[in-house]
Amino acid sequence: MNSNLITSELVHDERIREIINSDYKNDDFVNLMRNITQNAIEMNSFYKEHTTKENFNLDDLNKIDDLASIPTVPGILFKESMDHYEKLLKIPLESPEFELWNVSSCTSGDPSLVGRSKDDIELLASMTIKCIYEFIPIPKDEWFNTISFDFAPSVTFLNRIAMRYTKVRPIKLYGSILHEISTRMSNPKFLIKFFPLKAVKAMIEKRGLAGAFGINTKYVFNQVRKNLEKPKDKQKHISFGGSIHLLNTFMNTIMKERKIKFDLPDSVVNFGGGGWNGHKSQLKYPPIDKAKFVTDCVDYFGTKPERITDMFGFTETPITFGSHWSDKHQDFIFHCPSQARIIIRDLVSQDPLNRPGDKGFLEVLTPFGVSASVNHAVTVNDLVEIVAKNKCPECGYEGDTFLVHGRIEDKKGLGCSSILEWI
Repeated sequence: MNSNLITSELVHDERIREIINSDYKNDDFVNLMRNITQNAIEMNSFYKEHTTKENFNLDDLNKIDDLASIPTVPGILFKESMDHYEKLLKIPLESPEFELWNVSSCTSGDPSLVGRSKDDIELLASMTIKCIYEFIPIPKDEWFNTISFDFAPSVTFLNRIAMRYTKVRPIKLYGSILHEISTRMSNPKFLIKFFPLKAVKAMIEKRGLAGAFGINTKYVFNQVRKNLEKPKDKQKHISFGGSIHLLNTFMNTIMKERKIKFDLPDSVVNFGGGGWNGHKSQLKYPPIDKAKFVTDCVDYFGTKPERITDMFGFTETPITFGSHWSDKHQDFIFHCPSQARIIIRDLVSQDPLNRPGDKGFLEVLTPFGVSASVNHAVTVNDLVEIVAKNKCPECGYEGDTFLVHGRIEDKKGLGCSSILEWI
């Protein structure tokens, strides 16, 4: 029995739980993609017109290679400035099925808005839980007893920030949903804290609250110390997660200045949301080298490299991709779950690429979690590189594997998770 199966305690909806726990082979996946594409054509006039212009014929969609013929929706069409996000809905705004707009972290200053139903959000949550179970090496029945440090603001605060990005309502930040999901599995401590004295200083010097927030370092140091004082068999798992920028600051500024290092070889470090290039949300900082970041985690936390993971996703798709660190590539290898397929397309011809080492832009296809909007086949301007087709050469995970090199245009960040601009 697969120990990573999602239980009814975490996902109450039996249908969604079955989707997450299933292993979709190519023939089944093609049939599901044919059905969801037909559904999109029937329920959305914009997409129907798009497929007509592309001379698309559902009868030609029969095998896995035919997925490349499905007319895609460029992720940029979900940008608020494009004014197409409502046109991409498959259900009316007034429908009881419509739940909210997911808004991206606004790295470019122009947020993406993706309409989602309750089922879509639950699918996104379930996919993320699956990703955590499969790639973060903590037994799933021990997650809730883990000391979980989340280097991020609280979920409520994240959503307050999101209201500054757009006047569209109702909204939730894509990243806040991911942080909220973590509370199903564990009891994370969100470490971004409001400091009254800093607030007074910020109001005097900047006439605003920027700089009034900081990392609750005292809590981290106290919890780690108390845990290490316990007998080995009584110690809890420790997880460091959240924003890479805040984690990097904690290690290379706070811990370095205080000359503090942890000896936690069984800890895990997990994060997501991009920002390696030094641009996340509207915050700019020096680029973070991935190999050095991993080395710093080993040096400051004592974490083993194989226990350091990144997660990749973006607002326009409900799929979350898990990873592991590769010494060979000096990068994180991401894995496509069976609930999705990816196509990496040539930057010029847009033809599908298949050879290891080929680089192009990313397309994600899934028939799940896309009931409210036309986002079953979405392309985004992330430059990715094929590692291997069908199976990871390092860990054996079934499915295509790839590296993420960042944005193709202007390198404006991956635009998908942690919010940093008020810190």
